[in-house]
Amino acid sequence: MTLLQRMIDGRQAAPLTRLAQSLRGYRGTALAILLVIWLVLPLAPDESGLQFGFVYRFFFTAFLLASGAFFWLLRQDRIAQPRSVGGVLRSIVAVYLVTVGALVAFGVSYPQFALPPASPEEAAARETSDRGRTLFQRDDVGCFRCHVIAGRGGTRGPDLTRVAQRAGDRVPGLSAEHYLRQKIAEGANHQFTVPEYVPMMPAFGQSLSGEQIEDLVAFLLSPR
Repeated sequence: MTLLQRMIDGRQAAPLTRLAQSLRGYRGTALAILLVIWLVLPLAPDESGLQFGFVYRFFFTAFLLASGAFFWLLRQDRIAQPRSVGGVLRSIVAVYLVTVGALVAFGVSYPQFALPPASPEEAAARETSDRGRTLFQRDDVGCFRCHVIAGRGGTRGPDLTRVAQRAGDRVPGLSAEHYLRQKIAEGANHQFTVPEYVPMMPAFGQSLSGEQIEDLVAFLLSPR
């Protein structure tokens, strides 16, 4: 083998040699972390609420391998290093955004902690609000034709997106809940009319049941 051929082979083998040395140096630490990921964390008691299933074990294993590859790349001579303070800062910000962004996106997609079950009262309130939302959007009721909620609806009546914050100030002595209940039932016949709007609201107390009116009130008072 000629001297030139040995030099070429040596240059080709150098990155693989450095990679092998890096793996030997980090092998013990990586193995310990893998044992924790695959054998220890899945043993967390159910009372802790921790859900460390296969998806999370695979994710952290991939993250460990990516971290090892990242530090190995830092040791390579051929990688161009930032030549200014701005370049260093941009590199740090880029690594931070990619890393944190990946962790946050994965955590949102696969929550690690189980959400506590809703109480019977919360479940009932959510069900009532959902019925009110459906009623609000029904064609035969037509609330959406005149009122906007979150940018959707008609403009002949007031915007109801934040009505829960304003309704309590309409009539002195009436809470937001009581005002909305009366206003829906009496419509334009109610003692209070919103300025700058023609009083044309139907008296839904004649066409809707008391339970339906309560559903609408619950929906209008629910958080947006």
